Amino acid sequence: MKGRPVTAVLAMLFVLAVSAAAFAADPKYTKSSVFGPKITDGVTDEFLQMVRDDPDIKKGKPLRLGGAVTDDDLKKVASLADVLTGLLLERTDQVTDLSPLSNLSGLTYLKLDSLKGIRTLAPLGALVKLKELEIRQVEYPDLAFLAGMNDLESLVFFMQPKTIEDISPLKGKAKLKRLHLYSAPVTDISVLAELAELEDLSLYMIKADDLSPIGGLTKLKRLSLYAIPATDMSPVENLTELRYIWIYATKFEDYSPLTKLTKLEELHGGLSKLDTLEYVEFMPKLKIVKMLREDIIDVSPLAKCPDLTEVVIESITGPVDLAVFAGHKKLTALDVEGCRVLNPEAITALPRLERLDLQKTEGVADFSMFKDLPKLKYIYAKVGQFPDEQIAPYGKIAIIQK
Repeated sequence: MKGRPVTAVLAMLFVLAVSAAAFAADPKYTKSSVFGPKITDGVTDEFLQMVRDDPDIKKGKPLRLGGAVTDDDLKKVASLADVLTGLLLERTDQVTDLSPLSNLSGLTYLKLDSLKGIRTLAPLGALVKLKELEIRQVEYPDLAFLAGMNDLESLVFFMQPKTIEDISPLKGKAKLKRLHLYSAPVTDISVLAELAELEDLSLYMIKADDLSPIGGLTKLKRLSLYAIPATDMSPVENLTELRYIWIYATKFEDYSPLTKLTKLEELHGGLSKLDTLEYVEFMPKLKIVKMLREDIIDVSPLAKCPDLTEVVIESITGPVDLAVFAGHKKLTALDVEGCRVLNPEAITALPRLERLDLQKTEGVADFSMFKDLPKLKYIYAKVGQFPDEQIAPYGKIAIIQK
């Protein structure tokens, strides 16, 4: 009698083991001429040969690895050093050692994404031919692995570890054109002054309070400044080649340097205590404006931007007079969510407007007034915001959000 429970437990464990094996995913090879082939849940000898024969690999497309690939699988992939120029390793918990990657000396592109078992990127130091490197949600103690990668043209980080305070290994990266730093407690960005070829720079939630090192990066075309403590924006006024700027949750005391950005095509702001749009009068090429919860009380300066194609003004302090956009014949998208609007009838004849967002707005007495917009594809409102009879004329193009 006493043996029966033990027997039952053993039987149950056997069933569970068999069930786990039954549900384990089989290794899979998926071809893609757009993204490159993908191997998931295990690397077989057959797959290795398929990679060698894959025409997209021969064209330089990356090999993608994911799912339940293991350290042993990565060792097998290292045998492809003579054919691989690109590799993407993503969303696997079972890879704990990147040492095999050091054998892939011909790599020019590498992306590592969501590797929960990794604690160091030191093996990457051997990949000195890399031109593009992207690291997303991976743990590592420092950036020392970058030291010899002087051919890098693009370096993108996402969700960097809180241990990353020193970015001096960026020294010598004279070819770098794109650099994204993300949420690392970096205070000293002086090394950026040496990166004269930069065209795209993102400083996202870093701790730098001095932007003077970026003042000489005159080739910059894109700049993102998100929740940084710097209060002096004046270095930005030198960046006259900028086409795009994003300022979100910033603490600048004076935004007048924006007037120097005369080639700007996209202006994005949010939670930065911007209280005027007068700066756009100096941006004749502006096509896209996006403002979220700013202290703006007057949108009339936008009337002087005839090339606008997209305007997003959400939850600003003052009213949005839609008469400002009456002459914007190129406008395809208008979002005034959470705003008090004036003169809504002024936009009922816009010839190219495809998307109109009126969620949580005040000032629109008759939602149906926009039904004759010739290119309208989507119009947004909230449940209960307008009577059903005013919504009905739009049919399926009305998107009523809960």
